[in-house]
Amino acid sequence: MAAVRGDFARRTLRTKLAIGLALIMASTEPATAQSDPSDPAANMPDCTYQGTDYLLSVTNPPAADRQLIMDLIHRYNWALDEGSLVGVDEMLRDDVTYELCNSIEKQVLLKTNKLQLEQYLEDLGNELDRNRSMTRHIESNTLLNAVDANTVQGKTTVVVTIQFGGIETPVVDYTGALHTVFKKDGSGWKFSSIILITDGPKISFRAR
Repeated sequence: MAAVRGDFARRTLRTKLAIGLALIMASTEPATAQSDPSDPAANMPDCTYQGTDYLLSVTNPPAADRQLIMDLIHRYNWALDEGSLVGVDEMLRDDVTYELCNSIEKQVLLKTNKLQLEQYLEDLGNELDRNRSMTRHIESNTLLNAVDANTVQGKTTVVVTIQFGGIETPVVDYTGALHTVFKKDGSGWKFSSIILITDGPKISFRAR
């Protein structure tokens, strides 16, 4: 992504990196509402997420690898909040997949490589920059499970808030679970898969 300058540019960078930033819960209707053919979710494909079977008994990666992966998660979230592109491109594998799903396991968005994901983030940033705002990505409860020496699964709780320029306190944009897969190659650990599952059954684009 091209480098840009100035306050306007920093706001653009902050928003174009924000995965799922403007995709939030629009209602609290129960999942049974999906039987209504007028509901947009009725035509959505199913989320590809298959669940986790390691939550009660994880196989921790070696301490050094665990620290590098945790640092990767932390650096990524700080990049989202501060609008810094330094190192972000190197955090993603070329074949990284990104999937956004809602709580009733419907797929809202799917990107199948880094170019697609970065284009999506670029387009999203162009829309989101209409509002002057800043975000905080708050992460917690990360579990890491080693599949093999070069593959680690992760699950992290996320809460994302937005601070708008015209209000005194931030508002919650969304809460959810971030399911990740990390792969190690010659240049180190990178995101191989990112699946964000929000806690609400419906998600709307709010042009934030």
